[in-house]
Amino acid sequence: MQEDEQNFPKISLWFFRLKQKIEKNAGALFVFALLLFWLGVFLAQPVNLVITDLGRHIENGRYFFETHQIPDTNLYSYTYPDTPFINHHWGSGVVFYLIWKVTGLSGLSFLYVALSFLTFGLLFFETKKFAGLALATLSAVLVIPLIGERTEIRPEVFSYFFAAIYFILLWKFQEGELKKRILFVLPVLSFLWVNLHIYFIFGLGLIGLFLIDTLREKDWSKFKTLFFVLILSFSASLANPFGLKAVLYPLNIFRNYGYRVLENQSVSFLTRIGFINNPNLLIFKIVLFILLASIVLLFLTNRKKINWPLLGLSIVVSILGWSALRNFALFGYLALPAIAYGLKFGLRNKVNLNDGWAKIIVFSLASLFFLFSSYLFQGKLLREDRVNSTVQTQAQNASAIFFKANNLSGPIFNNYDIGGYLIFHLFPQERVFVDNRPEAYADVFFQEVYIPMQENNEIWNRVSKEYAFNAIYFATSDGTNWGQEFLVKRIKDPEWAPVFADDYAIIFLKRNEKNKDLISRFEMSQDHFRVTGAQ
Repeated sequence: MQEDEQNFPKISLWFFRLKQKIEKNAGALFVFALLLFWLGVFLAQPVNLVITDLGRHIENGRYFFETHQIPDTNLYSYTYPDTPFINHHWGSGVVFYLIWKVTGLSGLSFLYVALSFLTFGLLFFETKKFAGLALATLSAVLVIPLIGERTEIRPEVFSYFFAAIYFILLWKFQEGELKKRILFVLPVLSFLWVNLHIYFIFGLGLIGLFLIDTLREKDWSKFKTLFFVLILSFSASLANPFGLKAVLYPLNIFRNYGYRVLENQSVSFLTRIGFINNPNLLIFKIVLFILLASIVLLFLTNRKKINWPLLGLSIVVSILGWSALRNFALFGYLALPAIAYGLKFGLRNKVNLNDGWAKIIVFSLASLFFLFSSYLFQGKLLREDRVNSTVQTQAQNASAIFFKANNLSGPIFNNYDIGGYLIFHLFPQERVFVDNRPEAYADVFFQEVYIPMQENNEIWNRVSKEYAFNAIYFATSDGTNWGQEFLVKRIKDPEWAPVFADDYAIIFLKRNEKNKDLISRFEMSQDHFRVTGAQ
């Protein structure tokens, strides 16, 4: 090899070595490409701006650049405008706004998929190094549906990426493969992370897990390094607009959560209520069982190879995954190395994993699980609306275009899901009644006002008079019992006229002198709607 290298100028030496590395790892790269394609099938979902948080995140960024301020109160709402609010993902809004301003929603989709691919790739190849290609592939096939659970463009994508970086750097440092000075990049990342997403606390926890292990090992040199890195990372986390309050916020965010959000519900709760449209509930249980089984196997057959930080991490992400649907992706990413590690060292004394037949069996198991998950997700993955996202975005914006083109005005009563969409399109001319941030509203607001006013006409009339609603703007996909019941009542209500409706939103106007001309031009007859049930 040295003779070959001498035949190349220095400027070409790097490309020569890269070519050799690619040739050496051609099989692994081919498998990785197939896995990326499979992951991409899950992630390639159309952006639904109507019922997601994305519009509000973009508006946060616009507000920052236009006012040079970071909102610290609920300024988007007219119901609780002065409520203090810790905007823990304000930095993500800045990033999203800049990309959206230049490339539109397609650029944001590219960012989300690219970061997801990069995070997956980092963990896959790190897993391959210690567990081999076969086990890394099996683990990846197991967790890809879970990683693909989170398809909306959200700030949490930064947390997945940073969590992978933290884990890999700390893992390499523990294994003696990383110089300690490299670890001092973590405080810099902590500064970025705390301003991008609330899961920054996870990074501090990862450092803590590896720090505790140095105490167990009585490795005082590594202990001092990690302790110093942890102190610096914690200090860097304080460098945010809200200081210590933001650092402690992950421990307090659910104390004022008056609205039950589907993604925050546990596996046991979703299973109990019969939420069967999501195959990932079953996939999660299977993967969790395999992860726990690999840990038990390691305890029984090769206890000396137990990696205690990885064990602690496995327990933490398993609890997080079980406790909330929104944590499935985080669980999936970090279960990838954990499962492969447990199987690798749990089976090493029993099975020669370098044997050709063993590899064939592992790849066969991966193929079977791929077919199984493909069958479970066939309805979701074969949907026709996965194509032509530009056309879909235009369709989603139709209601907002109608609202602005005809100079409609509020006060608007809107449902929870569509709040971010209205903030994106109508702020600051119009503010929302509510949006999808339960922590930004009093808990009693949801339980004593928002839900009851949709269920009870007397309460609706009282609240409507109190706020002088001039328009109702609802996402038609609202799946709550009270939301569907409310829409049926309003369609039958002689005081309100439906003037716009499509697959995404419906708009009503109050029958008054102000709206008289608009209603005469755009009112939709009840024959347009299939109204049943509610009285």
